[in-house]
Amino acid sequence: MKKPILFRPHEKFLVLAIGPAGVDGLFLSVDEDRNIIFEKRVKNLDLKKFLASPMRSMTQKSWEGNYFFKAHRKVIAVADSSLATTIPIPLDLPREPGAEKGEVVLPELENMIAQAMGKIFNQCRSEAAHRLSIHEVDTIMVGAKARNFKVDGHLVVNPVGFTGKNISLLLELTFTGRALFGDLKQFFNAPEDFFFAESAQARLASLARARKLPLNLIVDEGSRGASLYILEKTKDGHPVLYREKLTWSFDVLFVRIAVELGVSDVAARELYRAYMGRAMSEVAARAFKKFIDPAVEQFLKEVGKGKLKGFVYMDAEHDLPFALPYKHGAATFEQFPLAEILAQLGFADRDGKNCGSDAVVSRHLLPFLEAYFDKSNSDINQKLRRRLHWLAD
Repeated sequence: MKKPILFRPHEKFLVLAIGPAGVDGLFLSVDEDRNIIFEKRVKNLDLKKFLASPMRSMTQKSWEGNYFFKAHRKVIAVADSSLATTIPIPLDLPREPGAEKGEVVLPELENMIAQAMGKIFNQCRSEAAHRLSIHEVDTIMVGAKARNFKVDGHLVVNPVGFTGKNISLLLELTFTGRALFGDLKQFFNAPEDFFFAESAQARLASLARARKLPLNLIVDEGSRGASLYILEKTKDGHPVLYREKLTWSFDVLFVRIAVELGVSDVAARELYRAYMGRAMSEVAARAFKKFIDPAVEQFLKEVGKGKLKGFVYMDAEHDLPFALPYKHGAATFEQFPLAEILAQLGFADRDGKNCGSDAVVSRHLLPFLEAYFDKSNSDINQKLRRRLHWLAD
């Protein structure tokens, strides 16, 4: 197993949060004492223009597996689940008859996984296209990682060097659309590993460093409703991400305020901000609460349908109208435990106040931490990464 691919002091990073409405970029760096320095946040970053800059293009050019110039920043990209998706496939791979007495070697393992990938690729791409609501032809596989290895039922870090009849593992295939693939092609084709992931999965995996599974993330999507992501363990112990749609969003709440008070949508949002900021009188706040209570009850009823367990996190531009932590059945709503995760991983307290709310910062910071400590750069995963090109189109 190799060292984490992004573990370098004094390095600068750009974390791209790519969504349907645009791209948010957070520029940060880490010093020798693991202080995370938040430099600036750029909203609505023009991805094509930024990546097409002459200097950045030059730093991405390579020859025989090495860069001509060292890039000024490492780029980490996470995409909304409408733009990228990861499909986990448990594999059970029997070795050739008579091979069980010999040790597993890397070329054998690579060939076994590659053959399995070839058999399941079309089915996985079809499922990914369905999730992304695009044509299969425009669905590109950009990531393949093998983990959770077992040899004859015994958990091992790496099956190479072990003897046995059967190798089992979890293969994670990540897909995106042709348009986003085209924008990021220089990184996918770069000599070194490029951390690209489905945002919800990267964030929940990072949260799992401080909280036990199951974990839940609700992402408000405005007029499109909301998406619920649940990271929980299957019967065989593999953490798997499940997705559901919710028919509630903050738009439901704002519509109710607008109708009840006869104001515009803009005014409804301003009134809600005033209510949450305690800028109303006690009398006005009590009356306002009565207006929004039915919408809040609708939200809790919608969440209750999923019978959620464990901690629930809300990714929205607005705070929920109740104090956190908030217990609801077997689930507990709480703020993102960013400071706790940082402390657990040996980082100093962050100072990201200028970068937005905890929900906004979490879209960048949680994936950054997952990339910073990524340990998937094993020999077999490097081999699988090189094989992506013949499956890309």
